[in-house]
Amino acid sequence: MRELDKFNLKNEIERPLTTDEAARFLGISAQALLNLVSNGKLPYYKFERRNRYLASELLKIVMKEARGLRDGL
Repeated sequence: MRELDKFNLKNEIERPLTTDEAARFLGISAQALLNLVSNGKLPYYKFERRNRYLASELLKIVMKEARGLRDGL
């Protein structure tokens, strides 16, 4: 099963994800996610002392950065 298939986006789209959940959602390590956050490339929210992420915002970034297929194929 693909990693993204584990996320029911209809129910979880606005539930804040933990760092580990967001990393799994993106298919990267937690450290890579934190590097992207510290470089200002991913939005996050602070809840107490923890970072939280919205799947909808992460998905927008992934879709914006999609590469490969060209129109007309």
